[in-house]
Amino acid sequence: MTGRALEALIDAQLAEDLGLEPPVWDRGGVTVVPWRERPGRRRYWAGHPFFLGCVRRGTAAFAVHPDLLPWAREALPGLDPAWCLDFGGLRAMDRALEPFGWGICKAHPFFVPDLSAPRAVSGGDVAWYEGPDLERFRGDPRWTDALAFQPACPDMLAVAALDNFGAPAAMAGASRDGARLWQIGVNVLPEHRGRGLAVRLTALLKDALLDRGVVPFYGTALSHTASLNVARRAGLRPAWAEVWACPLDRMDGSL
Repeated sequence: MTGRALEALIDAQLAEDLGLEPPVWDRGGVTVVPWRERPGRRRYWAGHPFFLGCVRRGTAAFAVHPDLLPWAREALPGLDPAWCLDFGGLRAMDRALEPFGWGICKAHPFFVPDLSAPRAVSGGDVAWYEGPDLERFRGDPRWTDALAFQPACPDMLAVAALDNFGAPAAMAGASRDGARLWQIGVNVLPEHRGRGLAVRLTALLKDALLDRGVVPFYGTALSHTASLNVARRAGLRPAWAEVWACPLDRMDGSL
């Protein structure tokens, strides 16, 4: 996959999520629109997302419920996209949402492949799982970051590092969140941490998805320094940031 193709796929998916067109990411500044349903959007949110924002290439775009639109069109365009998801911006957004029974749920950076990074080196101590093979891990709480088993974003492919007994010691999995954007998650069992397994498996899975013409992406929290380092060492680079709201009684984010 070329760098241009990768960027175009990201632009298209993020615009689809917000009900916009891909050229929005070349405008700069802040765009605010009423949220509207689009068939190809990523479906993490039950019903409609009351408040959803994305920052990419110096542009911030927000899709909001019509009830919130007057506030959003007055308050958000004055923000600097580079800093709008800092604490001050998030606090203002949260206060505006509270009277409607919603609040800021998460604000995360997302990473995509750095195509200049070398490919990962595979070995004989890994196993790949796909399709029905993934079912053996359903309900296993050890792999809930790698495999979510969510109908709206189905798990597609996983790679595991095996221990001396041939059982998974760590696993990275990819879910089809968008048509061509699949999200990577990873788990390492406690007794196997500190060996670089998360980095290795994330890099292997990243390369496998690129070979299929899919854009792998990886999200984490700014406070999760270990996860941020996995992204960096696995050959991923920051590409955008997202913010979204959820009802106040669902603030664990389990929508």
